[in-house]
Amino acid sequence: MSTSKMIDLVPANVKFFPAAEADFLGLDKSRQIKVIKALQKISRAPSAFGKELENQAGRPLAGYRSVYVDNRSLRIIWKVTELQVIEVVIIAGIAEREGMLAYKLVSRRREELEKFIEELVK
Repeated sequence: MSTSKMIDLVPANVKFFPAAEADFLGLDKSRQIKVIKALQKISRAPSAFGKELENQAGRPLAGYRSVYVDNRSLRIIWKVTELQVIEVVIIAGIAEREGMLAYKLVSRRREELEKFIEELVK
């Protein structure tokens, strides 16, 4: 299955922020499969799955959640929002775990991401 078709396997209540979709498509196929399996689990209980994040210096991520994938080498960060009566997972970023890269990445995207969510729930 081609890389672009892999995204079709993502559950319906999981939406990618455009930059996070690019993160996903940049992964090799084996890692994409691992991410999709994690997204399937997340989609069942998005508010309960993973670790709730807090604001840290330089990382204002309260309201986001995080989980490790691929032997703890990748981190997926998402935000849960309500779209009508369905909990929708907005994937904010997927990045290597080392050096807090995922947290830094999502922190930089946060303002644009919040606008994306506002448009989605209109």
